[in-house]
Amino acid sequence: MNRAVIDTNILIGWYKMGAISNNDDLDNVAPVFSIITKMEALGFQEITEVETRAINKMLDTGELAYIDGDIAKQTINLRQKYRIKTPDAIIAATALVNNSELWTVNTSDFSSIEGLKLHNPLK
Repeated sequence: MNRAVIDTNILIGWYKMGAISNNDDLDNVAPVFSIITKMEALGFQEITEVETRAINKMLDTGELAYIDGDIAKQTINLRQKYRIKTPDAIIAATALVNNSELWTVNTSDFSSIEGLKLHNPLK
């Protein structure tokens, strides 16, 4: 089964829809969430306990990818080569290192990165 790195905006979109299971694209992939996605999704000051539980439940449907040496090195390379914010560079690096597609609403933010496969499942 292919893996797909899920950007924070997709996770939040799924949360607002109430579920991730109503997306046919998920039938053929195993979701991977960067630790950055977890920090971004749960890091709001106004987040409620209900929202926290729901987002954690969604995060539990996939693998959590931590920043290791390979992801750190790829992040540095991306930051040096492209004008990209560190969190986005980490998420893109996670996809590249894992040879996975990156699922994001903001495909234009990542479109210049060579070798990065992009998909917007909310389109």
